[in-house]
Amino acid sequence: MIEIPTKTTPTTDPAAQAAGAGKWIIVGLLWVAFFLNQADRQIFSVTLPLIQTDFGLTSAQMGLVATTFTLVFGLTVPFAGVAGDLIARYKIVALSLVIFSAGTLLTGLAASYLLLLLFRGVATGAGEAMYAPAANSLIGEQHVSTRGRALSIHQTANYSGVVLGSLMTGWIAETYGWRWSFAVFGIVGLIWAGVLYVVARRYARRPVVKQASPTRRAKVLPDALRAVWTSPLLLAQILGFSGLIFVLVGYLTWTPSLLYERFGMSLSQAGFFAVLYHHLLAAVGLLATGFLADRFIGRYPKVRLISMSASIVLFAPFLWLAGQAQTLWLVYAGLAGFGLFRGVYDANLFAAIFDAVEDRLRSTVTGIVVAVAYVTGAASPYIMGALKARYGLEGGFNMLAVVALGSGAIFLTVVLMNKVKVEGPPGHRI
Repeated sequence: MIEIPTKTTPTTDPAAQAAGAGKWIIVGLLWVAFFLNQADRQIFSVTLPLIQTDFGLTSAQMGLVATTFTLVFGLTVPFAGVAGDLIARYKIVALSLVIFSAGTLLTGLAASYLLLLLFRGVATGAGEAMYAPAANSLIGEQHVSTRGRALSIHQTANYSGVVLGSLMTGWIAETYGWRWSFAVFGIVGLIWAGVLYVVARRYARRPVVKQASPTRRAKVLPDALRAVWTSPLLLAQILGFSGLIFVLVGYLTWTPSLLYERFGMSLSQAGFFAVLYHHLLAAVGLLATGFLADRFIGRYPKVRLISMSASIVLFAPFLWLAGQAQTLWLVYAGLAGFGLFRGVYDANLFAAIFDAVEDRLRSTVTGIVVAVAYVTGAASPYIMGALKARYGLEGGFNMLAVVALGSGAIFLTVVLMNKVKVEGPPGHRI
């Protein structure tokens, strides 16, 4: 149940500070952490051709590295979700930064394919999995009337991290070698983990009214599973998010290679333009939708879920266009259209979960939703790599379009057939 803050006299209590400027300081700290999280995730895709040549690997083997990362991510995130409801969430975020940054640093030192799988697939995948449930729930507990906007601002770090991370990675790899790309981001991530831990503990303490008793803490996981299993709308969100992650992991892994091979771009150009137009348009869709959804959710409870499900259906044709086009500007148009509707979806993803789930379960439920999606999406890079030899990357993009269309259509149907109840007082704009 969402609790609505009331006006109180000024106080120096950390919980009260978080209700004011402190809640935006938390967003800022997490923005940088999420930027590093997403920049780190893109390093492998940008440097993939160099790593493949260095180790003498097949496309399927390279796809398996990304698949291992995604699978480990999906298997780890439920535990991270539970931890985020039992332990101070800022501590989980800081630990996430330490683990995935260390994994990234070690990836740059890998001397064999097995170590590449271990450091990139297992260590980095597990570390990054710890971030989303705790970080988004931390924002959700500090923001009520500004929840959609705060989560949308935080989500822009995803786009900025992917775009700028790709650009910086490509330049570092071409100038100093692919191993230095991993080293630089690994070191910076470890430094920011310390900064975040020191600053966030001043503002991120949970208000006393939200602390759960020992009995209720013990029931977090069963209660979260029950909340998901008994809600057709949460199950539909899992299906839609699974479709989105399947598409995104495949797109982020192989689009730089598409531009590199089909249009003869340099490594840095391919990595940068594979994500630039997509994420620019995604930011437009994200910020506009986050503001509008906050404004109208009290009057139209289905606004978040309809925009999410419809956006998955609408970006499917753009995926097909990006994979089939033989003219560069048409590829960019496809990626941009895909990005616009992806941003609409992202603006509502966590806010829609938090609208329907009480605070003590939010991190755990988020972990469950993310886990299923990433375990499902883990197969995408490997399948696209295996298809590449026979059908080219256009065959893989066709597959992504079909997955998006199917999952989005089912999600939209469930939303239209069910009533939506938003937690909070009647008429309150969350």
